[in-house]
Amino acid sequence: MTGQDAVNTAKAFNDKLDFDGVILTKLDGDTRGGAALSIKSVVNKPIKFIGTGEKMEALDVFYPERMSDRILGMGDVVTLVERAQEQYNEEEARKLSKKIANNKFDLNDFLNQLQQIKKMGNIKDLVGMIPGVGKAIKDADIKDDAFKHIEAIIYSMTPVERSKPEVINGARRQRIAKGCGLNITEVNKLLKQFEDTRKMMRMMNDKNAMAKMMRNMPKMPGQ
Repeated sequence: MTGQDAVNTAKAFNDKLDFDGVILTKLDGDTRGGAALSIKSVVNKPIKFIGTGEKMEALDVFYPERMSDRILGMGDVVTLVERAQEQYNEEEARKLSKKIANNKFDLNDFLNQLQQIKKMGNIKDLVGMIPGVGKAIKDADIKDDAFKHIEAIIYSMTPVERSKPEVINGARRQRIAKGCGLNITEVNKLLKQFEDTRKMMRMMNDKNAMAKMMRNMPKMPGQ
């Protein structure tokens, strides 16, 4: 129904104003693909921009071929890379790499990385840009506030706990859970995810460890 409303709105404006192009907002994944095709057919005007969120930075140039790739489940790696580059800060990346190498990646850094991802746009939209994933998550309920409970847990920690997660014992976990309004299972889950992330990042930063991991991987048939 929302897609049909978009077509009706575009037609009504075009009948009165004869505009040059269309901005299709709230484009959530490929669910407005039909609306994009219908608008072009009904008003015979190009779609210039698409909006993928509520803020001005969520306004993107519309590329028809990228939309068709996403509808076909082929992903949209180009747009994903472009959005990542918009949030990329070379100096910050260098500092982060140094912290990872020295095993000093902490929950403050973890929180910052989540916030950088959020700035890239709708989470379901981002995941849908990965080739082969779009159709698999088409009916999945991935909300924009998917990271909200993670942020709540980290914000309930003291500065010392964020910078030195190893000090978070049972009593601290109970206090953090009460502070964010979640149960202790959620706190434990986050700390486990953080530790797994830290290990993986450290391994990816260690060329020798990566080479060893590749050597230990089972060989494909015929190799």
